[in-house]
Amino acid sequence: MIIIGELINARRKAIKAAIEADDAAAIQKVATDQAEAGADYIDVNAGIFVGQEPEYLKWLVETVQAVTDKPCAIDSPDPLSIEAALSVHQGTPMINPISLEKERYDKLMPIVADTDMKVIALCMSDSGMPQTVGDRMRIADELVAAC
Repeated sequence: MIIIGELINARRKAIKAAIEADDAAAIQKVATDQAEAGADYIDVNAGIFVGQEPEYLKWLVETVQAVTDKPCAIDSPDPLSIEAALSVHQGTPMINPISLEKERYDKLMPIVADTDMKVIALCMSDSGMPQTVGDRMRIADELVAAC
């Protein structure tokens, strides 16, 4: 089992405030708490900051990795933000998520192909979120086969 600490997400009020204030200590406290609690990866997400996400995601990765040897789960729908975070990440990160949405898939596959990176698969396609278990399983099968 892989445990991902998902508390460093800019949708959380305290994390958003810490990012805006450049409060590395607050972010680092959350990261170390999650690492000490057994997280294998520390998820970082700055997705609410449209236009600033690449810079904030890089800052989050650097801030987290300054206090823990845990790799990050880089959490963004934006491949450019993921690439920015990868440029500073030490070690092998996880990418969160890849899906069968053509645009996202086509942009992320060249980034993750032929690497040791793990990816979180979001069972979603250009048709949207599947409504049935059967549709989810079909998308999961296609996504696993494609990856």
